[in-house]
Amino acid sequence: MIERPERTEPTLAGIGEITVLLGRARGGDDAAWDRVVHLLYADLKRLARRASAGAAAQEVTALVHDCYLRLNRSGADHIESRAHFLSLASMVMRQLLINHARDHLTQKRGGDQAHTTLGKADLDIAQAVYSEAEELLAIDAALKRLGETDARLVRVVECRLFGGLSEEETATAMDLPLRSAQRLWQRARARLRDLADETG
Repeated sequence: MIERPERTEPTLAGIGEITVLLGRARGGDDAAWDRVVHLLYADLKRLARRASAGAAAQEVTALVHDCYLRLNRSGADHIESRAHFLSLASMVMRQLLINHARDHLTQKRGGDQAHTTLGKADLDIAQAVYSEAEELLAIDAALKRLGETDARLVRVVECRLFGGLSEEETATAMDLPLRSAQRLWQRARARLRDLADETG
C-alpha cells in the first residue's frame, strides 16, 4: 500500500529531490523508487481525479493503485523527471480507463452476468456509466486515428487531457520547447474537432 504524503504539491527542492531519486532508482535503488512514488502520490491522485471525473473516491484510489502497479512493474529505467513520471502515469491511466469502459459496455450488453431488475435510480446510474464508457471509447478511437498521422499529437492529449499536466510540464515530459508543445496541443484539439465532425 502506498502511503499518502503530507504535502500536496512538491516544492522546488522536492522537484530536485525527485530528479535525484529517479537517478538512484535507475541505478537499482528500490528505496529511492519507493520515495519517488511517495512524493508523487498526491500528483497521482490529482491525475486520477481528473481522468475519472465524477467517480467515487474508492474508484479514484483504485485507479491510483492500478496505475502504481503498472508503473512499478516497468520500473524507473527510463523515467527522468517528475513531468516524465506524470506523463507515463497519464498514459497508463488512459489505458486503464479504456479497459474499464470496455468492461462496462460488455456488462451492459449482457456479458456473463445474471440479469436482475433495476429501479429507476439504478437505471439512471447505469445509463450514465454506459454513456461515459461510450464517450471514453470514442475518445480512444479518435486518438488512435490521430496517432496514424502524428504520435506526438496523441502524447500531448494524454499529457493535457488525461494527465492534467500544465503546458510547461507537458513540454518537459515530451522534451520539447514550450512553444512547440503549445502548437502541438492546438493542432491536436483542431484535429480532434475535425474527427468529431467527420463521425458526427
